Amino acid sequence: MKKSSKKLIVALLCAAAAVLVGLVAYDGIKQSREFSSSSAMMNTAVSADIEGKDAKKVGKAVFDCISELENKLLSRHIETSAVSEINDAAGQSVKITLFSSSANGKINDPEKKMEDILSKCEEPRKSSGGAFDPLLGRLSDLWGFGTGNERVPDKDEINSALNGTGSAIEINENGIKIPSGTVLDLGSVGKGIACDEVRGVLENSKIKRAVVSVGGSILLYGEGEKFTVGIRDPFSESSTESFAVLTLPATCVSTSGSYERYFDRDGVRYHHILDPKTGYPAESGLVSVTVVCSDGFMSDALSTACFVLGYEKSLPLLEKYGAQAVFVFNDRSVRVTGSLADSFKLEKDGFKLL
Repeated sequence: MKKSSKKLIVALLCAAAAVLVGLVAYDGIKQSREFSSSSAMMNTAVSADIEGKDAKKVGKAVFDCISELENKLLSRHIETSAVSEINDAAGQSVKITLFSSSANGKINDPEKKMEDILSKCEEPRKSSGGAFDPLLGRLSDLWGFGTGNERVPDKDEINSALNGTGSAIEINENGIKIPSGTVLDLGSVGKGIACDEVRGVLENSKIKRAVVSVGGSILLYGEGEKFTVGIRDPFSESSTESFAVLTLPATCVSTSGSYERYFDRDGVRYHHILDPKTGYPAESGLVSVTVVCSDGFMSDALSTACFVLGYEKSLPLLEKYGAQAVFVFNDRSVRVTGSLADSFKLEKDGFKLL
């Protein structure tokens, strides 16, 4: 069977744009062995294109996995999730109990799973000097991005919301504890976590090849396969328009961009990627960062951290985690790190590869 080329737009799409994902063409795949579907989940668009034995069954398992991850662990807007339980007990240690006894759950030992996720958050938090911080929920709420009630908070509000951020999350025999007054928000790594969990589902199947997109994070799955990934043009109003492509083996790809969620006030544009040091939208001269890394969690965390840090300060961080990236600057110049340059092709006029 002839291998097909797959082209995706790497972008964080809103739930309303769910139909735009799954831009993947398959050639010569028998209909009975193909699964292709999309849905609005995790406050974004999720799509899966799967080829192999029992593709439909595995496809359902993929969506069930993401749904359970959102509902039982990661969402801070579902009161029975682990994140909500931790936030409700801010300042005190808490053991995850609300759903751990739920029937037919697919997450084995949810308390340990949550501890593992939060322990892993500590790595990029420290390595990035705090550019990645999972305790920015209160600050994010102040700005109101994506709620329809966006506003520019005053300095005192921002300073208050920054209290306790930049701190380590305590994990010990008593449970999990975040500083009093802080709000845990795993939105900056949730999509990458989903990619990692989905990979586990696929590895326990006989699936040959798959592309799973969770908002701005994409899992490319298939030993020996090659995938063509289109990087969204951050200056275009169209979320399906790319400016360049990457040809990649199986891996994870995550993009963070200032075009994703923003609002304008008095001639100033405010985007949703907040700098934990200032409490304001990051000013690094970038409009998007696309990170390629074998680990979905880390690709997601690094795309945020690198956007905040800027190009030069990001290089040691990328090297530490064996990741590579594409940086797009405000002036439409582009930098590609390491050997990723060999996989990168500029396809649109108006951009300059440095």
